[in-house]
Amino acid sequence: MKLSAISEIVKKNIPLHYRNEYTANAVFEVPGGKQAVKRIEFIVEMSATGQKDIRINILDSIDYPLVPILKSIKDEIQVLDKKGLLL
Repeated sequence: MKLSAISEIVKKNIPLHYRNEYTANAVFEVPGGKQAVKRIEFIVEMSATGQKDIRINILDSIDYPLVPILKSIKDEIQVLDKKGLLL
């Protein structure tokens, strides 16, 4: 199972300027050439030291080891954030 994209990103309106919350769909390639779409929520929070902390919650059940999935989603979120695509 490999992450191919994070789509339909929607930012939640919250009053904190150092914390952004989002909902999105994570699109995965599964063996057999099929795609699986899982709903996710994630938070990008700026700490006092300037580091960005990313927390992910997968809303749909998933039949795959969780740690590699979370790592791939977190890496993609970091790329989207650096490109300025998370507004």
